Amino acid sequence: MKKNLFYYLFAMICSVALFASCSDDDDEVTGLTIDQVVGTFTGQLEVLNQSIPGTSIFVTKVDANTVKVELKDFKFSGLTISDISAECKVALDREGDDFDLNGQATLTVAALGNIELPISITGEVDAKELDIDINITNVPALNTLKVEFEGTK
Repeated sequence: MKKNLFYYLFAMICSVALFASCSDDDDEVTGLTIDQVVGTFTGQLEVLNQSIPGTSIFVTKVDANTVKVELKDFKFSGLTISDISAECKVALDREGDDFDLNGQATLTVAALGNIELPISITGEVDAKELDIDINITNVPALNTLKVEFEGTK
C-alpha cells in the first residue's frame, strides 16, 4: 500500500511540474529612439596618445535611421585640422539599449593644402553616452589617424 501511495504522490508531483508553466517574466524592451540620442556629448578625445578633455561632439537627427556626428574645430598638437562631420547609419542593438553607428565621409584639410581624406566613424550611442572611433585614412606620414572619443550628455 505504501508503494502505491509513493507512486501516486510521485505522479502528482510530476504532473504539477509538467503542467506548471513558466511565464514570460522578461520586461518588454521598448527600445531606445533616435530622438533620445540627439544632443551634445562632452568628454575626452584621444589622438596619438594625447588626451584632449572637454571636447564636444554634436549628434543631430537626419532621418529615422541616420544621425549626423560632428566634431567642430578639430585640432591637436597645435595643428587645426577642420570640422569632422559624417552622416552615420544607426541600428538598434539586440537589447534595445543603444544604437550602433557606422558612417563614412571625406575630410578636407586646409592645413595640408586642401587634401581630401576619407574618414569612417564607428561606435555606440545611447541616451547618455557616446563612444566612437574616427579613422582618418591616407594621412601623409601617418597613413591612418585614429581618434577615439568617450563622452556623456
